[in-house]
Amino acid sequence: MASTYLLYVTIFGVLGVAFLWLRDARIFYRTGDQTYRKAAYMGVLFTALASMGIYFAYQEAEFLGLGIVLIALYLQGRVKRTKLFGPDATATDRLLGTVPVKKSGSKTPKKGEK
Repeated sequence: MASTYLLYVTIFGVLGVAFLWLRDARIFYRTGDQTYRKAAYMGVLFTALASMGIYFAYQEAEFLGLGIVLIALYLQGRVKRTKLFGPDATATDRLLGTVPVKKSGSKTPKKGEK
């Protein structure tokens, strides 16, 4: 099966969708924010949809495969998320999903307790 450069563009797009999914999962794991939980769950579906685009691109329907990947990227950007990054956050922090860890459930023992 002969393929053009659009197959590689499609694969790169799928890697981008998977990266965004894993970034949302990392932010949810670090903060416990429920909007990122939903975004991470939806990211699984969008990554599966984008992966289907590789199949079509490999079957010599590159434009259809690339269109599916672009739809997955668009839908992933439409999921509502809480604004966790302030104005002082760098582009690298936003790209990697670097947020402060919220420690939930940790109690400091009172005097006399172990």
